[in-house]
Amino acid sequence: MVRKKTLSELDQAEIKLQSLLEKRDALNQEAALLRQERDLVHETKREIGAKLRGLKDRRASFAGEARKHREKRDELQAKAKALIEMKRKLRGSGHADVGAELRALKRRVTAMEMRQQTASLTLSAENELLGELKDSMKRLKQLEVLKADQDKIAKEIKDIDSGITEFFEAAEKEHEAAVALSEKARAVHEETIGIVHQIAALVHDGNEKHEAFLVARDKADEVHAKAVEMREKVLSIKGAKRSEAREARTLLRQQNRAVRDALLDEKKLEASADAALKALLEKGKVEIGR
Repeated sequence: MVRKKTLSELDQAEIKLQSLLEKRDALNQEAALLRQERDLVHETKREIGAKLRGLKDRRASFAGEARKHREKRDELQAKAKALIEMKRKLRGSGHADVGAELRALKRRVTAMEMRQQTASLTLSAENELLGELKDSMKRLKQLEVLKADQDKIAKEIKDIDSGITEFFEAAEKEHEAAVALSEKARAVHEETIGIVHQIAALVHDGNEKHEAFLVARDKADEVHAKAVEMREKVLSIKGAKRSEAREARTLLRQQNRAVRDALLDEKKLEASADAALKALLEKGKVEIGR
């Protein structure tokens, strides 16, 4: 039966360290991807924001032009109303129509002049006719002055009517221009509403991606701290093993030196014994340890 190999503490620590490093790298990669997606969302939001600012400028321009046309329309209508009031006053200040009376009086004066020139009249009748003719001529002059005034007022009223018409027509054109520009401003406003909603969605999406990025980064930092701690443990175990190996090598060298020294001492003893034996043989005595 094959005996299952048991992992050492160092092997287990190195496996755990490698697992932590791989997990940390995966989290860092996830965080980097989320950061890129977040930045892309923000860039899109900036581009759409620039478009929105342009639309707002167009809307403000249309609204401003429409406001100017409305102001011009109101000004023209005010002028037309002022002319209407002037016309009312002119008509109120005039007299009754003197045209018929003036024409009748002219016929009467002509008839009296003809009678005075052709008819045979007594002195008293002629004086009466002349008196009446004199009064009629005086009234005729008064009527002619009044008629001239009425003609002048009539002309002024006619001119005023023309001015009123022109002012109202111009005011209507200004009103139509204001309405058209207001419609353009409204259309642009509707477009801006859609973009505002789009930007709001992008802001929400960007915030979610940013939060996810922060979570992934924090997890990566947490795993990195554990990896640093495990690396220190691995280095500590390796350091302890190196110390043990150095101690073992030191003990082995000491043992080898002791054995060598012991062997050297044995050789010295053997050499001394051989020398003593030789001396004994030569001199008949042995000197050991000399």
